[in-house]
Amino acid sequence: MESKELSNMRLKQVAVTNGLILALIIILFTAINVFTVKFAHFFFVLGFLILFQSIFGFIKGDSTKSFIPIFEKVTIYEKQKMKNEWYKERKGGNVWRLILSGFMFFQSYMYRNLTEQIFEIDLIFLFIMVFFLLVFVNVSMIMRFRRIDRSASELDLKGYTKESNLIGGAIGILFALVVFIIAIIYIIS
Repeated sequence: MESKELSNMRLKQVAVTNGLILALIIILFTAINVFTVKFAHFFFVLGFLILFQSIFGFIKGDSTKSFIPIFEKVTIYEKQKMKNEWYKERKGGNVWRLILSGFMFFQSYMYRNLTEQIFEIDLIFLFIMVFFLLVFVNVSMIMRFRRIDRSASELDLKGYTKESNLIGGAIGILFALVVFIIAIIYIIS
């Protein structure tokens, strides 16, 4: 793939990903303001959606089909470029989503009897969280693009899945720490 075509594809991927994140956050914010949402319900729905995504990923298997054309194009490119690591990454992602959905169902179970726990989002807190979420997502996408796009062969990507999972875990912990610190500062002030 030519450099210009590749950068154009990656730019569209970033734009669509950011657009989807913003659209989902707007839908979530609207739903929370329109309906009375308890923490247990929120975590249950989130767990169900993640479980559905995981099961769909297992059923889909190695297919590169997608509802969004740019994601299908990216998947075909990355499958050809990464070869064996692509399969590992795909299976690992589905397993992690399955584990995450179990964690969400557990959270739902833990909050089931707390009637006073209504899910509310403060607008300022939402903007701060969306900002940090978009920063982390975009930085991780750029790191991924550089690693995959600059590799000359499959050997350059050997161990990429394990390495990216470790980095993703570290970034996840960092993001959780940032959210925790911001929440504490916001609650105190």
